[in-house]
Amino acid sequence: MSTFGLDGALSWTEAHHIASICARQLPDTHARLDEAAGAILAQPILTLSADPAVDSAAINGYAVCGAGPWHLTDEPTLRPGHAMRIRTGDPLPQHTDAVLTIDGSVAEQHGDGTMSVIALDELTRLPDERARPGLGTGIIREAEFAPSGALLVSPGRTVTPSILAIAAAAGHDGIEIVRPPVVGVIVLGTSLLSQGQSRRGRVRDALSNTVPSFVAACGGRGNPAVRAPDTPELLLNEIADAAVDVIITTGSTAPTPDNHVRQVMRDLGAHWLIDGVAVTPGAQMLLAKLPDGRFLVGLPGEPGSALAGLVTLVAPLIAALRGAPAVLSYPTAVLFADTPAGEFAGDTRLVPIRLEMLDAAQIAYPLADNGPAGLAGWAQADAVAIVPPGAGLRGDVVHHLPVVP
Repeated sequence: MSTFGLDGALSWTEAHHIASICARQLPDTHARLDEAAGAILAQPILTLSADPAVDSAAINGYAVCGAGPWHLTDEPTLRPGHAMRIRTGDPLPQHTDAVLTIDGSVAEQHGDGTMSVIALDELTRLPDERARPGLGTGIIREAEFAPSGALLVSPGRTVTPSILAIAAAAGHDGIEIVRPPVVGVIVLGTSLLSQGQSRRGRVRDALSNTVPSFVAACGGRGNPAVRAPDTPELLLNEIADAAVDVIITTGSTAPTPDNHVRQVMRDLGAHWLIDGVAVTPGAQMLLAKLPDGRFLVGLPGEPGSALAGLVTLVAPLIAALRGAPAVLSYPTAVLFADTPAGEFAGDTRLVPIRLEMLDAAQIAYPLADNGPAGLAGWAQADAVAIVPPGAGLRGDVVHHLPVVP
């Protein structure tokens, strides 16, 4: 496609697919547990030792050796006729024959301060010096639950708090993950305000916080946004200095000479992947690969169009880089009302919707593009409906994707 004009715009389905397959998974890296949450597990988590590591008590009671009655001791090795008070999970002293339950025994204190334990007869529940637990009763043998090196968690799963918990419980200080992509954000434009309401022909910057937070929700590492005037020299410098895997720009994607993202991509010798998408909103989004292997996603500066670009291009691109499982299909819902038409007849329309179950069907309620910057629908949406050309009437079945992955 030429630098100017969107005559080669792809369909929404084509653009979304290209964004999901254009990048290879990033290399594996070792991460501390406190920095691994949300990443994709690259290697299995295994037990570092047998579970349990030694013979252990299955119940609270007394570790006993030989026949009773047993004299209580604190010695690490039991002799015949001796016992040690033990709790569930405690390692057993050497020469333990069995663990006698508290309920199945009585303890007696002698005048010299020593104590002894006598087992109860199972039928009469009376102390009986001849009674003793069966050999091995109340003992969990070494590695009975799992040997050393047993699989705890398979690779390919997103690292959740539960996975962090089991890794720590097994003794791991870190795990192997797919390195999450680092994403830089450049917000272009000189008329944006950082605080307060729009005034004097200037509008509030709605994207500097939005884009990095979306990246984080996708499992990437979003750097704080950089605000920059829309000049080729500054944009070239910002791109050259960005030590990231993906650069996201907002604004300056319109195919006119006074918008410079496409010009800069041409000057850098970027490989164009997507230059325009037949979608409403967000037609002027783009995706390119720089000669050094980094990706650049150009989002329109209009906030609703930028949100459309995030769900269309950024979410699948980050998923590919971080090694997330490919999404083969999206769920469907029945439209409860007509949706607005796309800007052009061939456009796919991305419509924020509220979802509700009605009987056995999932119903989609289209939300209006109103409120500040037309974002009220996006802010209240459960999902985004993908309305293909020619569809969008009440009763139509449409696919939908999450507002945030």
